[in-house]
Amino acid sequence: MVDTSERVTVRIPQELLEKLKQIQQAKETPTISDTIRDGLEQYIELNLPPQNVRKVVVELSRQDNSRLEEFVREGNSVSVDDAVRSAVREYIRGRIEQLGPTARSHRREGEPVAAEGSPPP
Repeated sequence: MVDTSERVTVRIPQELLEKLKQIQQAKETPTISDTIRDGLEQYIELNLPPQNVRKVVVELSRQDNSRLEEFVREGNSVSVDDAVRSAVREYIRGRIEQLGPTARSHRREGEPVAAEGSPPP
């Protein structure tokens, strides 16, 4: 497959460039262009997900993020994303089971389940 690309010139504020350089160093990407490409790919993935997928952005504390990363390093999940998806799936499954069959049978397909309580751990 032939890799084709097109040059695009963009002006960005110095402050944003400095942040991009920090990301480049942290992620050890070879160039600023690679860092920007990675960011654009993530932006597009977030804003144009496949039709059967809806992306949700979750902000976590550094402590929670560190715990998730450690969980993955220990081999309990293949990625942080996968661990979060599994946790959300299990939380929803548990909440639906708590509602019982009566509540589930009165709900229409695709209708959200309103449930009180704390967010998933």
